[in-house]
Amino acid sequence: MRFDPGAQCYRVRNEITGEWLHRDSGELASFTFFGDAYTAWRQFEVHPRPGEAPR
Repeated sequence: MRFDPGAQCYRVRNEITGEWLHRDSGELASFTFFGDAYTAWRQFEVHPRPGEAPR
C-alpha cells in the first residue's frame, strides 16, 4: 500500500507480485482513507510475507 502524492490518495499494491489493485473498470483503485486502503490490501495480498504468521 502506497500513498500517491500526485493524486492525493492511497494505492494498493501486492508487494509479492508487484501487481496494483484495479477497479472492475480497469482503472487503478484509489482510496482516500488509510483504513479503507488497508482493508483492500489485506484482501488483495492474501499470501503471508516472509516471517509473517498466516491469517
